[in-house]
Amino acid sequence: MKRKFLYILCLLVLILPSCKDKTDTTVTTSSETAVTSFYFSAQDSFPAIGNATFTISHYAATDTGLITNPDSMTYLTPVDGLVPHLLFKATPASAVIIKPDTSFALTGKDTIDFTHPVLLRVTSSDKTAIKYYRIVVNVHQVDPNMFRWKRLNGAVLGDASASTRALRYGSSFYLFANDGFKNIVYRSADGTSWDNGSNTTGLPDNCHVREIIAGDDAFYYCQQGMVYSSADGLTWTEEDLSAETVVPQVTLMHFNDSVWLVGKNDAEGTFHLIVKDNDTWRALADTLPHNWPMTDFAAVEFVASSLRHRAMIVGGYDTEGNGLNSRWNIEYTPANGYRYANFAIERPLCSAILGAAVVHYGNMFYLFGGVDAEAQYVTQTALYSEDEGLNWLPIDTAHNQLMHVYSPRTQTSALTHDNSIYLFGGQTRTEIFSDVMQGQLTSIDW
Repeated sequence: MKRKFLYILCLLVLILPSCKDKTDTTVTTSSETAVTSFYFSAQDSFPAIGNATFTISHYAATDTGLITNPDSMTYLTPVDGLVPHLLFKATPASAVIIKPDTSFALTGKDTIDFTHPVLLRVTSSDKTAIKYYRIVVNVHQVDPNMFRWKRLNGAVLGDASASTRALRYGSSFYLFANDGFKNIVYRSADGTSWDNGSNTTGLPDNCHVREIIAGDDAFYYCQQGMVYSSADGLTWTEEDLSAETVVPQVTLMHFNDSVWLVGKNDAEGTFHLIVKDNDTWRALADTLPHNWPMTDFAAVEFVASSLRHRAMIVGGYDTEGNGLNSRWNIEYTPANGYRYANFAIERPLCSAILGAAVVHYGNMFYLFGGVDAEAQYVTQTALYSEDEGLNWLPIDTAHNQLMHVYSPRTQTSALTHDNSIYLFGGQTRTEIFSDVMQGQLTSIDW
C-alpha cells in the first residue's frame, strides 16, 4: 500500500508542471483591427517629419478608415523614404502595406514611399476581421515664401494727373486725389471696382493729400495750424490750433491708438510731437531732432518682437528741405515714456529715401519705390527687413514676382489688409499712375 501511494505521488508531480506550462502559453485572440497611433521616425534634416501629427478617422463603413496629417508638412519635405510606427488597440495577426505594384507586411523598420497614398490592411488576431486604412501624407505643394501679385485695377482715375493717397478705413478702400484745384475721393470695397469719385468739402484746395491719415474714428489732415477731420472722407470740419504754443504743421501717423502730428513752437524754434488724447491735442515735451522728417516720409505702426507697439518713420525731407535717409523707430515704455532711435546712423540704406512706401507684413518690413538724394530709385525691385528695420536686402525675385505688374516709381501708397499687401498709384518722371496691385505671401494664411 505504501508503495502504491508513492507511485501516485510521483505521478502527480510529473503532471502538475505540465498543466501549468500549458495554461501560461495560452494566447487570447481578438477581433479588434483599430489603429490608435501613427507617426514617423524623426529626421534631423527635416524635423517636420518627426513632428507631424496624424489623425485617425473612420468612414461610415466600419471596415475602412483614414490616416492623415491635417497640417501639411513644410514645402519640399521628402516623403519617399519614411519609417512609420503604428500602435494598435490589440495586436493584429498582420499589418500589410498595399501599393499598386507590391505589398508587404510591416516589421517596424520598413522604409516606405508615401509620395502617393497607400493602403494599410489590418487583420485581427483571431482572423475574423479585416480593416483597410488609406494613409495620406500631406506636404505643402507651393513654396511658402512665394508672393503672388496681380493688378486689380489699371487706372482708378480717368485722368491720371493728380497726387493720390490710398487708405483703408472701415470696410472700404479710399483713394484721395488732388489735381491742384480740387479734392476728390474714390471708394471701393475690394480694390477692383471703384465708384466715380466725389468732391470733398471743407479741405483746402491745395491739400497735400499724401499727408491724410486714417485714425480709428475719422480721417485727419493738418495744414498751417488747422486740423481737419472727417468721418466719411467727404465732409471735413476744421479745428483752429494756430494759437497754441506748439502749432501743428503736418500729420504724421496713427500710432498706439492715437493720432500724431508734428508741430512747431515758434517762440523757441523747436519741433514737437502732438498726440490726440481723449479728443484733446497734447504736445510732448521732448524736442524733436533738427533733421526730423516733415514731408515725403513713410510711417508704419507695428507690433515688435517684444510685443510692444512701435512705429517706424522712413526718410522724407526735413524742415529745411534736405533729403533724409533716417529710419526713426519710436517705442513707448511705462518707465521711460517715448524713446526714439535712428537706425540709419549705423546702417544707412542710401543717401536719402524720398517718397517710399513701407508696410509691415508677415513679421517683416517691405519697402517699395522711392528715390535717393540724386533722384535715382532706391531700388529697382523692393527691399525687405527681417530685423525690424535695422538691415535691408533686395527681395528674391525668384520668389517675389512683383515687377511684372509694378514698375519702379515714387509716392506709392501701400497698406496691408486681409493678409495681403496693396499698392496704389505713384509716379515716375514722365508718368502718373492710379493703378491698384495686390500681393500675398503663400504661407500668410496657412
